[in-house]
Amino acid sequence: MYRPYQHQDLYPVRKPQSNSTADIKATHPTKEEFEAVDSKLLDPNQFTLISNGRLCLYQINPLDKDDKKFIAYIQFTRSDELSQEEVHDINFTTEFLHESKEFVSTVKSRKIFRGKMWTIGWRKSQTKGEMAGRYLDSVLIVKNIVGYMENLLEGITAGNMIYKLFNSIANTAVKSAQDLLKSLNLPAFQDPNWKENPTEDSFASNLAFTQDGFSNRPHADKDTSNNAFLFLCNTNKQDGSLSLDGHRDPTFSGPLFVFPDHQVAVDLRKLDGVCRIVFAAGQFRHFTHNVQPDHEQLTSFGFSLQTTKSCTDAFKRICSNFYKEKSKENGVEYYIGDHDHILKKAKEKK
Repeated sequence: MYRPYQHQDLYPVRKPQSNSTADIKATHPTKEEFEAVDSKLLDPNQFTLISNGRLCLYQINPLDKDDKKFIAYIQFTRSDELSQEEVHDINFTTEFLHESKEFVSTVKSRKIFRGKMWTIGWRKSQTKGEMAGRYLDSVLIVKNIVGYMENLLEGITAGNMIYKLFNSIANTAVKSAQDLLKSLNLPAFQDPNWKENPTEDSFASNLAFTQDGFSNRPHADKDTSNNAFLFLCNTNKQDGSLSLDGHRDPTFSGPLFVFPDHQVAVDLRKLDGVCRIVFAAGQFRHFTHNVQPDHEQLTSFGFSLQTTKSCTDAFKRICSNFYKEKSKENGVEYYIGDHDHILKKAKEKK
């Protein structure tokens, strides 16, 4: 599918009066504004909805048909098309991520309108002396150190399963992401500690996951990687297990994943099975739109993998010996906030 670029601000753009939570929330769309966007997205004269099969989406220059840019590869896999191994791997991964919420805090962002987001993996420095670190909360870890250790091991297994789920449909994009990680000496999201030789299944430095009617503002990411890898499905709220029959529930409906400037939306309202999207997240704006009421038992669930510029910059400084002649920052010794450091910190608090 080929689409020209046509910028659209579907939601009102308002500046908050301050950085307070209340003022930021006041900039979010109203119920009526959400519904107006919903009407536009569902109007076949304004947007094309993709709800099955597989599709490559490109931006094309109307003045030069040979000038095209890759936006996204979208692939739906129905429940009856999933192998037993794939169902097992997806279920293991969604349950692992559900359990991971016990050890990381929710993401606070102006771009999030509703729902929840968590991130695991590697990030830039957040405290004095830290050169880089992992998305973990030592206060939460200290409450269940044994559970945290089990979750850490499950993360290594889940990392391999996620690699297979995307390599099977987009091996060239995955290989490019692997090569990038290796060239920059970056750890993968599932690596507990930094190591200079990434494993074969390493292809992204962090993983973000969302649920509970998640919706956010249109944006392009600040990534080093060419593509982001997005996985979408339905899960059970209680334990995070995969739900393959949510589309049969008349009271449950999922979101739309939208490329607003190209008038295309991935329709997940009645998702049967799973959807995988490989897309140029740093080049083209995208967002999740959801006006559906919360369901008591089910939730739309998504996770995306990418390598961010901020994380890349942090490890470039480490690998370039930027800290070699510097032992402390304002009296605090430089360190990497990896698993070993966080576990030590958690035990000291216990």
